[in-house]
Amino acid sequence: MTIAGLPTARGFAVGPVFVYRGDGEIPIPEYVVEPGREQEEMQRFRRAVAATQRDLEGLISVLKERTGRADVRVFECHLMILEDDVLQSEVARYIKEDRLNAEAAVRKTANGARAQFERMNDPYFRERVRDLDDIERRLLKALTGYNHNPHLELKKPSIVVADDLTPTETVQLPREYVLGFAMNGGSTTSHVALLARALALPAVCGLGDITSRVTAGQTILLDGTNGAVTINPDAETAAQFETLVRRQRELTAAAAGGAPAGTMKDGGEILICANVHPGVPVAGAKEYGARGIGLYRSEYLWLNAEREPSEDEQCEAYRNAARFAEKLSPGSVATIRLLDIGGDKLVRGISAKESNPFLGNRSIRYLLSHRQVMRTQLRAILRASAYGKVRIMYPMVSCVEELQESARVLEDVKMELSAAGVPFDRDLPVGAMIEVPSAALNAAEFARLVGFFSIGTNDLVQYTMAADRGNEAVAGLYQPLNPAVVKLVKMTIAAANERGIPVSVCGESAADPVVGVYWVALGVGELSMSATYIPVISKVLAGLTKEDLAEYAKVPDSLPPGSTAHDAFAACQAWLSAKLPELRDSLII
Repeated sequence: MTIAGLPTARGFAVGPVFVYRGDGEIPIPEYVVEPGREQEEMQRFRRAVAATQRDLEGLISVLKERTGRADVRVFECHLMILEDDVLQSEVARYIKEDRLNAEAAVRKTANGARAQFERMNDPYFRERVRDLDDIERRLLKALTGYNHNPHLELKKPSIVVADDLTPTETVQLPREYVLGFAMNGGSTTSHVALLARALALPAVCGLGDITSRVTAGQTILLDGTNGAVTINPDAETAAQFETLVRRQRELTAAAAGGAPAGTMKDGGEILICANVHPGVPVAGAKEYGARGIGLYRSEYLWLNAEREPSEDEQCEAYRNAARFAEKLSPGSVATIRLLDIGGDKLVRGISAKESNPFLGNRSIRYLLSHRQVMRTQLRAILRASAYGKVRIMYPMVSCVEELQESARVLEDVKMELSAAGVPFDRDLPVGAMIEVPSAALNAAEFARLVGFFSIGTNDLVQYTMAADRGNEAVAGLYQPLNPAVVKLVKMTIAAANERGIPVSVCGESAADPVVGVYWVALGVGELSMSATYIPVISKVLAGLTKEDLAEYAKVPDSLPPGSTAHDAFAACQAWLSAKLPELRDSLII
């Protein structure tokens, strides 16, 4: 039986099932305390909060010593939730006014907050329910002494099958025994998804009821690339899948010991960089061949904490990014995208809910309407530029006016820092993301105002096709090789070439070997992707020459009139298979 789900983290794994049912609902009493005993309950609650704080601080301390082990900022965020005045006041109200015992007060408060999160349309906020679950469980353990840890029973390499996992549950699973994740729920914004990608583990989410369809110890095949789980495979299917697993290992080993990522057969080079989420470790980025940070998603500094980080906090994060980029490859740069809030990324107290957020006050529009937020971030990036090479990238620019106004704000901030004697890179490059059709159509004008382009194909495809890429009902319209999208990409590349500025692709299509290599064939000089996907692209490029790319670029154009985006993809796939027969039927093509 094969069950389809959401491809969350690419890769393949074969192994026995470990069904993780978590701590379950902690059994708690609920009763009315005697009059005059309310303060005793409040003391019990405060002691539980203090104990939970100590546990979290201890966990954070341990994780900081295990670089690449987990997302430390997740648990720093948990500390903030625990200390939230609104939540603590609500617990106190239940205890003092309703005379409820502390355990019941905590559960009622968590249930109320949980209901508010679950009513939100924003997928990021819905995922934050798991953070709340984590804090509730820790407090109730402290109050009741309940201490069951099912993850301790994972003692051999297995595929973890679960309904969902909280951040604490994810990070406490012994890494050496986890082959991958198969989840009933979850999404690409969940902590499981982020950590799986960062730790180079395959994962499939949205499987519905996978936990009820498997039994512990049963062998399953986990395909994180295509989003599928096969239960009880026959010998032939298992053997074919083992071949994919073996090739995956070979690719990773070749990337670590071979030519630099992006080196072509005739010596040509394509710069391949890593996409980075603040707070999420990049496992083995250097070993995979990343040669810089092509996209630093700064919004995660806000999303992880659900508040605006201070200028000093931002400066430290950007300085660390620049230093990390230098470690990947001497002289390399960290490209920092300004706050990309809105659409499916909302932050409580910072961004407002809108009836149509994807077409609303998001990204550069939000920043220009909230100048202090923009100025603070620009100051932090400029200050960090004194410690390493960074670039500024404006998100979702749609018209010339936005670039002109952004340039004025940046120049004003530079003058302010200069007057204060604060050092920064005065020649720091500034670029624009091409994510909407108007940006591609205006690319010639944009190229006069910025020093580089980065094509965000995720949104460019979405806005061109008017199809939400997260909506399964219109998933078939998410077509990077649709002629309309290709024309916009070609216009962008032509405008960049005319002005002599570099152009990169940082959307998910950059990591697709068929589509990513096609962008290179059209003239893109840089691809940026999750580091774990770099070996695949590197292997394909290593087998091609510049002449091959020139021929590959013509493949979609050679199709007869009326051909579809699916026809173009199939033709490109077939061309690569014929050119690189050793990769046919592998995980690459």
